[in-house]
Amino acid sequence: MIDRATDPTYLAYQYGDSERLRIRIEAHRRYSELPTDWYPLFAERLVAAPGVTVADVGCGPGNIQPALCAAGARVAGVDRSAGMVREALAQARRDGLPVQVLQADAQALPFPDGQFDGALAAHMLYHVPDIARALRELRRVVKPGGHVLISTNASDHSERLNAFHTQAARELGYTPAAANPDRRFSLDHLPLVQSVFPDVVLHRLPNAFIFPTTKAALAYYASGRVDSIAERSPDGSHRAPLIARVGELIAEIVAREGAFRVPKDAGFFLATVTA
Repeated sequence: MIDRATDPTYLAYQYGDSERLRIRIEAHRRYSELPTDWYPLFAERLVAAPGVTVADVGCGPGNIQPALCAAGARVAGVDRSAGMVREALAQARRDGLPVQVLQADAQALPFPDGQFDGALAAHMLYHVPDIARALRELRRVVKPGGHVLISTNASDHSERLNAFHTQAARELGYTPAAANPDRRFSLDHLPLVQSVFPDVVLHRLPNAFIFPTTKAALAYYASGRVDSIAERSPDGSHRAPLIARVGELIAEIVAREGAFRVPKDAGFFLATVTA
């Protein structure tokens, strides 16, 4: 089975622009049980300040860059998606941010050794084919004593919703993906991170979605997880029946419990680069 988390065709569809990503970000903002403002938190942990340089690897549309720049940092963003690079550059120009954005691969960063004071890889390493290689690249481009922050999800993130997807897919004759793509790189992968960054601390942030309506939960589901089947059709014909069936399952929970609660623990590894 093709690994949806690293399949270039799927990633081009999912991240060619920020439309689906923004739906998920908005769901986290509106429906989190414990709202977390990730961007200022990341800037603080990276010790962003005037004169500090930060590599934002897998930068997407540049969501964290305003927080880093507000603290005085100079940022170089990197993303494999040309669409994401365009959006990040447009934001930087619009807001007058001191940001450079390049299209490049996290497994081969286009920077010399020790160029940056810090680096960020926010919720993206599970999409990289060779995660260990990307970790080594993060270490390579950061000066000794600098910080690397790597955020990701718990291995059981959104498992309650994933279970409904699996049930619906099987009922409809589809083959659900073998595992949650987040499991390729989750908070459970501390030993892997330690193999590259011996001086690292794991910070786990327990949380959950509280979806008040079936519609709210389905918008999040339709932005990504619905495509997690072996038979994903380019024309999207698989989507409507899956969304309908998952909607029925969620509606039963909302009717019984008053809301659809979905645990979604996440967190980050904060490493200090040693010489």
